[in-house]
Amino acid sequence: MEGAATTSRAAVGRRQDLDLIRMAIVGGLIAFHTACIFVPGQFPVINQPTSFGMMAVVFFAKLWGMPLLFVVAGAGVWHSLRQRTPGGFTRERLRRLLPPLVVGTVVLLPPQVYFLLLGRGHDPGPYWQFLGRFLDLRLALGFPMFVRGAAPDGLFELGHLWFLYYLLLYSLLLLPVFLFLRRRLDQGRLEWLAYRCQSPWGVALLALPVVLVEVALGIVGPGSWHSYVHAIFLLYGFLIAADHRLSEVISQSWRPALLVGVAALPGLFVIAVYDLGGADRLLGTDYHPWSLAFRLLKATAGTAWAIAILGFVSSRIRRPQESAVPAARHRVMRYASQAVLPFYVLHQTPIVVLGVYVAQWRVGILPKYMMIGLASLAATMLIYDLGIRRTRITRVLFGMPPADSLETYDASGPPVAGDRW
Repeated sequence: MEGAATTSRAAVGRRQDLDLIRMAIVGGLIAFHTACIFVPGQFPVINQPTSFGMMAVVFFAKLWGMPLLFVVAGAGVWHSLRQRTPGGFTRERLRRLLPPLVVGTVVLLPPQVYFLLLGRGHDPGPYWQFLGRFLDLRLALGFPMFVRGAAPDGLFELGHLWFLYYLLLYSLLLLPVFLFLRRRLDQGRLEWLAYRCQSPWGVALLALPVVLVEVALGIVGPGSWHSYVHAIFLLYGFLIAADHRLSEVISQSWRPALLVGVAALPGLFVIAVYDLGGADRLLGTDYHPWSLAFRLLKATAGTAWAIAILGFVSSRIRRPQESAVPAARHRVMRYASQAVLPFYVLHQTPIVVLGVYVAQWRVGILPKYMMIGLASLAATMLIYDLGIRRTRITRVLFGMPPADSLETYDASGPPVAGDRW
């Protein structure tokens, strides 16, 4: 009975919509990154032949996946700052995000590059020598990346861990902005924004900063977005969690947002397919009219789809009543939510290592996709369950709370003691 009471108290007032979105996106990364193997692009492993169908799926997922994940992370920032001083928030961010970023960079990224070189017929030499070359870094005078791999190899890369790096960087750099907004919220400073977003043009208003960055600066950064766009979506998540009026507007605006997102897709696909047909331009960086149109449509569609998905889920999932939270369901949610960050850090290495070899099999695309995806999912969950969550030191290294912590299954809402993202 005592355990059930604790469970219920922990769940009251929670944002289950944000919990589920975060878990669904990270859980879907196995399917997404496995599909990337069959798409022409910059993924470490590319199967031959590639698949137009998977290219369309990957293209669509890139529109809204990472923007929505940054929105959810921004909501976590709001709830974390409600319970902490600025110094406490900084320590929490560093404790949660820096250890898995460092561990992932040293332990999990080098095997991806090593096996990739092997798969391409290169001789990277003994692994420990290769590891030294991979981690041979130099300072770089650039924002937001401040290090690069040393010449001539230049092997270092952040891979999929760029999300943790950008989240940590922008959470700390935007802290003065978050604190300023938090002090001004009770004065109705967001009332104008919430009111304007109620109109049919509300999606366009939220998309405007994203459009300006993408059109003016180009798609320069990870995740198929300009690096600065991630800060915008993080800020949006903070504002949506901070002001109930804006949150309600998002919940009520998912239909017009969906219409905008759907309407933008045909133009995006037509321009992208035409570009693949041999047009001599770079859609992401040059200033040809078609390139500008592509980035305008992409920024608008990405923002619209993120709002539509968030609004739809929020309108359908409400905070549970105290008596409506079964203990078994809480245990499942806690297990899944605590697995999110380690799962994210772990998942891509099995995909790349398996993909290097499976891509060479003389079978169809679907058998390869199923083999890589299912085997990578099993490997990731086994490593997490048996190698990460059962010991205190590994939990700390992968950003998890201690096993005996009073923290509940997520950071997206009160009354937890801490948060994950």
